[in-house]
Amino acid sequence: MALKKSPPKRKKSPPRRPRVRETLKQQAERQFAKMRGRNRAGPIWLARHFERQNGRCAYCGIPMLLPPLRGRKTRDRRATLDHVLPLMRGGADSEANTVAACDACNGAKGNMTALAFRMSAFCIARQAFAATVPEPKPKKPVIVEVRKRPRTETRNG
Repeated sequence: MALKKSPPKRKKSPPRRPRVRETLKQQAERQFAKMRGRNRAGPIWLARHFERQNGRCAYCGIPMLLPPLRGRKTRDRRATLDHVLPLMRGGADSEANTVAACDACNGAKGNMTALAFRMSAFCIARQAFAATVPEPKPKKPVIVEVRKRPRTETRNG
């Protein structure tokens, strides 16, 4: 009688670890990882540039409005963060390489450098249009009167 060869034994994979609940920090890190390269400091930089540039676009000079905005009339005047030297051309994702630009200029600029975009026909036409746009009216400050309640003393004794 001939002995039959037994098939080779498969190696057992290590047992899977039970999934532990993620901490809040891990959940936040996972959410930020999903943002795929978006800068978390962007809104802060935008506010700083907006203030430095007196609320005007760096390229065409139109008075901008900070998001969130509604309506079609103000869509092209929305302030956005633009990289002067685009990331595709080796620019850094830093505050020094960014400016506040209107949505129309930022979209038209694409991956051009700032110097090339300023010489484009779109930017020249947009600058002429910006001269006709009226300055937005400043909003009246809301004054809220805070009244203090009289303090009542209670002693447990």
